[in-house]
Amino acid sequence: MNYKFKTNEISKEEFLKLNEENIMFITNPGRMGDEDGITFVIRNDNEFKAYRVSGWMYPREKDKDNVSLNDALNQFSKWKETWNNEDNENYQGKYKHLYLGFGNGLSIDNSIFNEYEPYLEEAIKVRMEEKNYSEEDKIKFKYSTIFNVWDEALINMAKDMNILIE
Repeated sequence: MNYKFKTNEISKEEFLKLNEENIMFITNPGRMGDEDGITFVIRNDNEFKAYRVSGWMYPREKDKDNVSLNDALNQFSKWKETWNNEDNENYQGKYKHLYLGFGNGLSIDNSIFNEYEPYLEEAIKVRMEEKNYSEEDKIKFKYSTIFNVWDEALINMAKDMNILIE
């Protein structure tokens, strides 16, 4: 997967100490494009820090001490709850869940969603114009487009809000 911002490494020990309340964005693994792990972004005051944990689909012996999907689901129980309720329109949890196709998803903390959404919509619009999508294709490919631009939208929002992305 091609990210536009650097993702930091995190040990399993450090991961298991994270407070989910600080998680602003987290991707859901799916069957296409990102089946191997998750990317998540933590907000600490005026800074976003992105992390990547992976190696789930094709683990090697040396990966046994890495963060597993079960570790992530246990550590981020509100994310798991959101993921389990992705089809429930009345669900009110920590995150707003966007389905990105083929099982992939993006969960965005509700405390930041309204600020982030215009940046995401703009990034989607620009990408669809670049691809010269028809009106029908714009509807058909909206969520898979999010998969490719969510990080760009985050960068643009952080820049406008003078938030550092580490």
